[in-house]
Order: sequence, then C-alpha cells, then structure tokens
Amino acid sequence: MTSVPGTDSILRLLIEDDELDLLFDENQYMCALLEEMGGATEADADRQLVRTNRGEGWRRVQRFMNGSEVQCYEILRMNQETFKSLCKVLSEKYGLKETHNVFVEESVAMFLETVGQDATVRAIAEHYQHSTDTVKRKLEHVVLSSLLKLASDIVKPTRNEFATASPFLEGKPQYWPYFRNCIGALDGTHIAVRPPCENSEPFRGRKGEPTMNVLAICNFDMRFIYAYVGVPGRAHDTKVLTYCATEEASFPHPPAGKYYLVDSGYPTRTGYLGPHRKTRYHIDQFNRGGPPSNTRELFNRKHSGLRSMIERTFGVWKAKWRVLDRKHPKYKLKKWIKIVTATMALHNFIRDSQHGDTDFSYWEGVESYEQHGDDEEEHVGYIPQGDRLMESVRHCITMEMARGTRLPY
Repeated sequence: MTSVPGTDSILRLLIEDDELDLLFDENQYMCALLEEMGGATEADADRQLVRTNRGEGWRRVQRFMNGSEVQCYEILRMNQETFKSLCKVLSEKYGLKETHNVFVEESVAMFLETVGQDATVRAIAEHYQHSTDTVKRKLEHVVLSSLLKLASDIVKPTRNEFATASPFLEGKPQYWPYFRNCIGALDGTHIAVRPPCENSEPFRGRKGEPTMNVLAICNFDMRFIYAYVGVPGRAHDTKVLTYCATEEASFPHPPAGKYYLVDSGYPTRTGYLGPHRKTRYHIDQFNRGGPPSNTRELFNRKHSGLRSMIERTFGVWKAKWRVLDRKHPKYKLKKWIKIVTATMALHNFIRDSQHGDTDFSYWEGVESYEQHGDDEEEHVGYIPQGDRLMESVRHCITMEMARGTRLPY
C-alpha cells in the first residue's frame, strides 16, 4: 500500500506545504496584491473591464450574514451564527487575516461557496468581483491553510472522549446496556480523485474509477475523531486499518475494555467488534425478510443499526460539501487531499457549534444506508492478536440480548 501520512503527520505536511506555497509563489501573490492596491498589469486591466463592481463581494457577504438565513445556509452550507463563529475562530486562532480589498468574512465565504456548491474559480470571481488570481490565492492557499490548522485541532477525540458512556447510547434502549463499552464506529469510504499520471493504476477502485480510500472513525454525535486521507482506492479497508493502527502515532486506539464497531470487511480483534458472519446483517435484509429469527440475527440487527452512525456521518459530510461528489475533481491529488481534509474540519466545526443544522437533523433520522455487501472474499491478512477475546465479548452481548428479547423461533 502506498504510505500516506495519518492525521497528525499529514496535517503537519499539508500546513507546511501550504505555507511554502504562499511564501514562494511570488508571481501569483504580486498579481493579487497589485489588484488589491489598485495597480494593474496589462492582463489585470482586461479582467477589471469585466469585474468593475468593487465592493460587491463584501455586499454579498453582508447579505449572507444579515439577510436571509435560508440563502446563507443554501449557499454557504451553514447558518449565519456558525458562519460568523467560523470567521472569528479562523481570524483569532488560525492566522487568517484581511487584506486591503478582501475581508476575512469574504475570503471564508468564497471558500465555503466553492466546496459547498462545487463552484469554479471563475464563477466565484464573478460573484465576488475579484480577479481569478485573487480568488485562487484565497481559496487554495490562505483560507485552506487556516482550515488545515483548524483540522489538526478538531479532527480528533475531545478531552475525556472515552471516559464515560455516550449519552446517545444511554438514551437508546435498543442499544443500552448491550453496547455500553462501544466508543464509536469505523469504516472506509471512497472519494473520486484525479490520479497522478505517472502512477494512476493503484487508484483504480472497486468500479474501475480512480478513487482514494478514506478511513474514518466517528463517535455517536456524528463527529469525526480520526481520518486518514489519500490512500489509493485499490487498497483494502483492512490493510489501511492495520497500517494506521500499527504505524500512526495519532491513531486513537480504544482503551482497555472499549471498542469500535466495524462491518464484516474488517477482522474482529481486540478493540474492534464485528458482526456474526454468514448471517443476515444489513438493515434492508431485515426490511425485506422480516425481523430477526435467532440470537445471531438479533445481534447483527442491533449492531447494524448502531454501526450505521458512520454511514450517516459520511452521508451528511458528502451531502453538505458537494465538491466531494464530483466524479472528476478539478484539483490535483496533493491539493485535493487538503480540500477533503478541510471539509472534515468544517463538518466537525458545524457539529460542535451547537447551532441547529438541517443536514445533520435529516441524517440523524436516516436508518437505511448504502451498503457495500460482505467483503469476506476480499479479506486480507491482519495482525490477529485478541480475536478470541472479542469473539467472547460478542457472544456475551448476543446472549444478553437474547435473554431480554422474545424471539419468534
């Protein structure tokens, strides 16, 4: 598998890389600076013939912040208070500064509209009446660099994340107390990529399209607590997890006695609780074929319902940031990894803001989800320590469920 840095190390590299781009890309920087100071090269003069409505970008942002809440949410993909909070945090904690002609709020709005609407640089330049050089510098360097710094602080477990049981579990009798030691769910998802020309074959995913495999862990608040971005799509989920768990210092290993839920594509080993194999598992199988008829199916039905939290988290993340749905991304792989990471930081920021969010509310109520089927035939080698321990845990939970439920034998 191609080695790609994990959460902490990849963010350090991405932040340093963005800062170097910003420091040494003098040609692009000077073009934008000339425009903002009122100076003009011959090429700038041609652009300014079209984009002469100075101040329109700021007026557009003012409408988002103080006008229609619906318009703000639809275009920027977050409500007004969350947007204002994001601008303040990026400015005060992560080095985002205003320039002569572009305010902080305007820079952030341009980025959010780009990733939220999958808008082109040219379209953003028209909406905000800036040159394409200014827009590209703000999007691909300035704002992105600040968001990567935010990601290093926010895409990880919170303090005391695993110390107490999740309030979500305690409030759900179908899961409590059976999964009282569960701390989250883990899975991989595929995002389309523009692969490097010299090494494109490893990125050919399951359907032959170029993708990267994103490994993520979420808690029961639909919040990412770990992400590993950039692995070529051909890599098997189990191999990615094995690499992260053994090589990445930032990987949030389950504390003793705790575990993540995984599907049948992963091994059941210490800290990772999978379903019973060769048994109905996916929710739609029970919807079509009737309720569980034995103890193993009962366990799988509840396991599937709880593990769907990771699928719902992926669902709201991809639905909110429409740039992720593009089949053929505009950005080269290095820049694309940064943008995907930034959207995960935005996802967590919105969730942490405590302001109501329509997308999260919708996906909280979604039980059915996209299934990938049983990956047993593709199963690859892994480090087998502790398998019997987790099989014993699964058996105990299965029996505990059976004692509390009358099954139609």
